[in-house]
Amino acid sequence: MRTVNPSIVIGSYGWDQDRVPRDEFQLRIDALNRVMDQNHWKAVLVYGDMAEHSALAYFSNFTPRLRWGMALLPRKGDPRLLVSMSPRDIPAMRLMTWIPDVHSGWNWPSVFDPWLAKLDTEGAADIGTVGFDMMRPPLFTSLQQSLGNRFRLQDGDAQVAACRTPRPRARSLIRAASSLAAETADVFRQSWVSGKGVEAAALDAERAARLRAAQDVRMLTSHDGGRTLVPFRGSLGPAPGGLAAYIAVKHMGYWGDVFVSEGHALQPAVESALDAILASAAPDVMGAVLHAKAIEALSRTALNSHALHPVLSGSVGNRIGYSPDEGGRLTQDSDDMFKIGDTYSLRVGAHDAGGGAFASAMVAITSKGYDLVHRSTAPKKS
Repeated sequence: MRTVNPSIVIGSYGWDQDRVPRDEFQLRIDALNRVMDQNHWKAVLVYGDMAEHSALAYFSNFTPRLRWGMALLPRKGDPRLLVSMSPRDIPAMRLMTWIPDVHSGWNWPSVFDPWLAKLDTEGAADIGTVGFDMMRPPLFTSLQQSLGNRFRLQDGDAQVAACRTPRPRARSLIRAASSLAAETADVFRQSWVSGKGVEAAALDAERAARLRAAQDVRMLTSHDGGRTLVPFRGSLGPAPGGLAAYIAVKHMGYWGDVFVSEGHALQPAVESALDAILASAAPDVMGAVLHAKAIEALSRTALNSHALHPVLSGSVGNRIGYSPDEGGRLTQDSDDMFKIGDTYSLRVGAHDAGGGAFASAMVAITSKGYDLVHRSTAPKKS
């Protein structure tokens, strides 16, 4: 789902070592080391910014609150974290990561030289890169100047992503984020049922999520009964038609999301389409198969409204974790397969001239099929 990123990141950020101890990161680095050995990389540079930092947070626990951050993770030697914050903010940034060597990245032209000099190399060496497609040109130019002829950058996004299967602690945190998203949706629905407009209800829901230590809350609401979903625009009065909204909540670095939908005649149709996806969810099932199941179910029950809702951008779900969209989108031509350990956000929507309806679920893929993390509900308005 495409939402609007906040311009100022607020929330309860930090490193909870009771939930994610240091040995968890050692296991993640061990898996990364195996990738480096297979590709003969001396190190991996992992980049992330305020909008997208999934890989950076996975390996360092650091989430950029402003601008960007980058981790140098060498095969041998100590890691280093570079953050685009002023030197006075560095002590606070150290509280967010297990990496003790944290530096300010404001001095772009010279900051990379001593950083890369720590790598023990003879002649030109290869360094894997992650997230560099998001890097701004001035920063990339500074990095290239520091690299000179000593290092060659190699795109490592696919190889590194393959070693990031969520472990039990991560799956526990995803469930906690999912639970908070479901609680937030309940507050949203209750406020709407009490007579408040959709955006007034959204404010109540976000306030409740923030009080429960949510790090980020993103919502899309409908003012036309579900035909379209839009970001917050300040229309606090009641809106015609049924309720339709999308809610994503970030908690302890992980995301959970859910649709709130009711009051439209298409609701049973989208629920049936979600049932069809869940009935086929299992390891090694391809995304295109699940997409076809949803379309087939919609065509049987929704009459002329069998196309997916446009807000879904042709997808009936994707992996979710450190990012609300970790990849693996379930589209018509998707060859992505469900893998044991991954958590997916599944969603179906349809619309007609009178509005639209949605249904969603989060599932954890297991050897026996899946565990249902949560499912959206659509109680009747009283």
